[in-house]
Amino acid sequence: MQRTAIALTAGFIGVSIALGTAAPAMAKAPPPSWENERVLDCGGETVLTFLGPPGIGTPFNVVDSEDVIIPVLIQVVFPDGTGPITTLDLPGFDRNSVDTVQCTYTDPAGLLVTLTGIRT
Repeated sequence: MQRTAIALTAGFIGVSIALGTAAPAMAKAPPPSWENERVLDCGGETVLTFLGPPGIGTPFNVVDSEDVIIPVLIQVVFPDGTGPITTLDLPGFDRNSVDTVQCTYTDPAGLLVTLTGIRT
């Protein structure tokens, strides 16, 4: 069972990375349909990103870069302080990997979002 979960996780991360790197390069701005701007604080570095139309859980496309941040753990705290609530958690992910980033942002609804992901 544990091997199956690890294999599924590895497969999901591989597909996500493949999809993320296939996303259009964000030379200056995203395509007009991408309205989900998010300003992330990643360990003191401000990173301007856009989510694709599906929104949270999809790769964050970094502006002025071909990089994407693929979330593997997302937790939210509601404006009233309730939380954190985990909305995405891929088991077996190595949080000490060199490409791992931890970022926070406040979304338009006022949710404080903390995400751990892979920046590629």
